[in-house]
Amino acid sequence: MDSLPPALTLEDEESFAWRVFHQRHPELIRRLNCAHPYGPEQREALSALVEESRYGVIAGLPEDAPDRALWQEWDLGHVGTPWKKALFLWAESYFYRRLLEAVGYFAPGAWNGVDPFAPFKTAELRSPTLDVDFAWLNDMPSSADPQASFDAALSASLYGNRADLGFRLTAAGTSSSHERLVADDSLQLWQFLTDYAPVRMTFVLDNGGRELLSDLILADHLLVTGLASEVVLHTKPFPYYVSDATTADVGDCLRRLTEMSGEPGAAGRRIHQAAADGRMRIRTHPFHCAPLSFHHLPKDLADDLGAGATIFKGDLNYGRIVGDCAWDPTRPFHTAASYLPGPAAVLRTLKSDVIVGLSPGCVRDLNNRDADWRVNGNHALVQAALDPRGATGVA
Repeated sequence: MDSLPPALTLEDEESFAWRVFHQRHPELIRRLNCAHPYGPEQREALSALVEESRYGVIAGLPEDAPDRALWQEWDLGHVGTPWKKALFLWAESYFYRRLLEAVGYFAPGAWNGVDPFAPFKTAELRSPTLDVDFAWLNDMPSSADPQASFDAALSASLYGNRADLGFRLTAAGTSSSHERLVADDSLQLWQFLTDYAPVRMTFVLDNGGRELLSDLILADHLLVTGLASEVVLHTKPFPYYVSDATTADVGDCLRRLTEMSGEPGAAGRRIHQAAADGRMRIRTHPFHCAPLSFHHLPKDLADDLGAGATIFKGDLNYGRIVGDCAWDPTRPFHTAASYLPGPAAVLRTLKSDVIVGLSPGCVRDLNNRDADWRVNGNHALVQAALDPRGATGVA
């Protein structure tokens, strides 16, 4: 593995990482206690976790935890040391694992297997505005220019976790040079797919809800147009980072999509049939909840991702690709991601500090215009590392 820049930690009280642990996590626990009829045991455990993670020493998992051996392997020497000294990527991942422990997700009893974040996910899928938000798909004529249609589907997947999608996503109205994009390799992705079609396309998913609905629409587009021979959706093996997609979330989102009228519902039914035909598959792996970068990919997962091309979604996957480090933002993305086992692209709205692949002028302009541009979700990127060599699913 190439040497990486210094990793981000929780020590700097002005940092995004510090705010996550001292502001976002306490608010999350408050919302969980409002959403569930947790008893004193769960509430006390959640409160203790927040206190420990802000001011204390990292405690290990209980002896009977089903994944204790895995976390011992992933420990990196953190257990028994102060949380504030921990690597941000490691600490945030472990916080969510400990949260599941606190609410009894893995323990025998009434709360076993109950997703603590389900009320938030369900509320989003029940929103009546979803039908309006996805009506743009009805406005895209079947005879639209193929590249413009691809751009619309790709933009939907990119901006899908924004309630209003940020702009009208029609083949005529979508521009790959949209002002929110700080980096845009969408043309390279389009050219790669058309050059090597049909490609086995894997999605390493991020959020459920609106974003996953949009991911399913992109998956359908790739299958319908013949750009993809099959689509594989990689989910988290258990609830993680509040809104991250599990296999259950894929089912919930597919049902919600199918309920919509017009073309969104038709896309949902096509994806459902693709699953029945084996052209759409769902997979998961314990490493998707590991507190480590993808530099540590286990061989079986690396072989799976290397069997075609992969679209990685979101901030967490982005940090895991390049390393959750204080990068020079002008470091080319394709060099930081060159170790990946196959061609890859990442779709991300910026909500965390890590960034590479920007021009010096872009960085200067962003710093001058918006001090929080890295974390406030107002900007996005499409970046790619598309060398097809070694990928068995690419012709």
